[in-house]
Amino acid sequence: MQQHRHLGAQEDSDRGLGLLHWSTNALALVSIAVKAIHAHCLQFQQPSPEVSVLLNDLPENDFNTVVKSLVTLRQSNDPVVVTGITPGSFYERLFTSESVHLVCSSNSLHWLSKAPEDLKRNLIPAYDIDEHSRRERLPIVLEAYAKQYRKDFTLFLELRAKELVSGGRMIISLLGRRSDIIVTKFPFLPEIVAQILCVMVSEGCDRQRKV
Repeated sequence: MQQHRHLGAQEDSDRGLGLLHWSTNALALVSIAVKAIHAHCLQFQQPSPEVSVLLNDLPENDFNTVVKSLVTLRQSNDPVVVTGITPGSFYERLFTSESVHLVCSSNSLHWLSKAPEDLKRNLIPAYDIDEHSRRERLPIVLEAYAKQYRKDFTLFLELRAKELVSGGRMIISLLGRRSDIIVTKFPFLPEIVAQILCVMVSEGCDRQRKV
């Protein structure tokens, strides 16, 4: 969204809002953004712009609930709210150049584009059933994931920079931890998942070769 002096300008007569990795909670965020735009226009006695809401998620995800939510969103706002869905990975181009004013990404950027190459290079499996081996390899695994994340996050920012208008904004929320926290004292997410998988295997819920 642009600064106040730009909201009424003719060249900015519509607003593009891009939501990456759709969830049911995202509808609330979209509604807040749309209401804020309309409230601003009322305050400065300007006509409300048409708003385009563009949602993104992976193609294999179920879009039925999304479509129903979009119908509700379009019917509950006046003036016009135009909605659209862009299937695909957010590690590739999603929107046209300089077309989006606000990008929102909530709890999705912890997903990497692929498994870290350093794990394959060091012959480290994605999941190691042996706890002792896991702990010995932990520094290598952490660095491998950090390296891949830096690469992916940089790519994400470069792609979104091409799609945002000049002066556009981006809101990102994601999981994280402090780098100076001792991992052995404070379990982090992969370790918790590993413990859950071990319990599932021991209880016969899954086969070791599958995990």
